Amino acid sequence: MESLIIIPARSGSTRVPNKNLAEINGKPLIHYSIKSALNTKASRTIVSTDSNKIAEISKSLGADVPFMRPKFLANSTSTSVSVIVHTLSELIRKNENIPEIIIFKPPTNPFMSGKSIQEMIDLKISDRNIDSVLSIQIPKVSALSYLSFSTETKMIETEIYDIEGVRLYDNERSQDRPSSYASSPACKITETKFFLEKYINNQIPLEKCSGPTFNHENSIGYLIDNLEAHDIDNLEDFELAKLIIENRNFLSSDPKFSHLI
Repeated sequence: MESLIIIPARSGSTRVPNKNLAEINGKPLIHYSIKSALNTKASRTIVSTDSNKIAEISKSLGADVPFMRPKFLANSTSTSVSVIVHTLSELIRKNENIPEIIIFKPPTNPFMSGKSIQEMIDLKISDRNIDSVLSIQIPKVSALSYLSFSTETKMIETEIYDIEGVRLYDNERSQDRPSSYASSPACKITETKFFLEKYINNQIPLEKCSGPTFNHENSIGYLIDNLEAHDIDNLEDFELAKLIIENRNFLSSDPKFSHLI
């Protein structure tokens, strides 16, 4: 089965300057996602970027950059799904092989291992009736702990969620609460036909492509640990990832993290 990993890596960043080129242990952030992608059996890994420097680095690491992403799809308001649709559109235009499944792997989750990505691919291949496989995690804070808060009156409302009928203060001890799970952006795998049918066949302009990068109506989850789920969204997240990778003694004992060594 033809499978394609897409790593989105535009130039610039609002919260972490030049995030995809920011160095951790002497290597740009994107290095780690490319290495984990190449540790899978995926047919191809494409980096979608508008940056010549990111393109050059990506190619040197073994990824493909067969075309550049246009600037109007590489700004702070550009959607992830537009990256996927643009990639597919370019492959179609160039008469290249169209993959059967798309693996969307952001560079902002550097700990996501090739082992876990491959297991997600295998899970997707084993059931073609399921459109998507989504990485999920056990959140550090239970969903039952979320509340609404009025900045004006300072009043709070605690019972805005329940899990299987259990509310926040039915069990104040965390170990007595039912398990809750959260989505992680680390990796999403979806049947290509989902994007073809929803966007390309309907001739939706690239700049108007919006929505999730998976079919939330027909998907299953793959549980990853909180380290693999670590998402770099701000400087604090980046510095924490840097601290872990640069002091990586415990990482070296687990072969799934070989892409970080």
